[in-house]
Amino acid sequence: MSGLAHYLEDEGLATTIVALVREHIVSMHPPRALWVPFELGRPFAEPDQAALQRRILEAALALLDKPVSSPFLQDFTEQMPYQPSDASWSPPGSLDSRSATAEASSLLPIWQKAQYRVGKTTVGISGLTPDIAVEYIERYHLPDPMPNPKGMAAVSRARFAIDDIKAYYSEAALASGGYPSSHQLHEWFWNHTMAGTMIRDFQDIARLSDDSNLQLISGSLVPAERTYEYS
Repeated sequence: MSGLAHYLEDEGLATTIVALVREHIVSMHPPRALWVPFELGRPFAEPDQAALQRRILEAALALLDKPVSSPFLQDFTEQMPYQPSDASWSPPGSLDSRSATAEASSLLPIWQKAQYRVGKTTVGISGLTPDIAVEYIERYHLPDPMPNPKGMAAVSRARFAIDDIKAYYSEAALASGGYPSSHQLHEWFWNHTMAGTMIRDFQDIARLSDDSNLQLISGSLVPAERTYEYS
């Protein structure tokens, strides 16, 4: 969208963007952008929050009134009210805590139970099984990284492996029933699993890497609200 904004501006049409991944906006320099600290896929917050959604839209449209001689980035610092928690839901039971790979392996029967209950999965875009995807990320920055199978660049496989890991844990979390809010799922995954910690660490290293491709993916691995804090 940032590239398209530049094209449209060159043709004389003013643009404004609502952005979720701050690093992409900073690197692409669109003429006007409003960064929102919400979950990926929810630039206008959660459903049924009309008043907040209107404020986001108005803040984005207000940028059109600014005469921009250089890229203008504004932060939307209002936090998103969370959906009510489901008191009947509880996260998967005790998992192997020896390593992120061991934890993921111990989660496998729970995930299989969820598959039987739901009848489908979104895990698999990396071409790795969930436990191998975790091992791939766990060893990525080590002196002895896991060999990358043919057919996909190492950085791309890392990006998709992380997507698979997050989907794997989210699906397993539904095995016992209940309808946890996204906030409940995020609290459990990012704050109480070794896989969540592993991905945070991976992102921190990717941000500082000399590999420009790693830097490029680093902004979309961990949700914005788990990365940036406002006073």
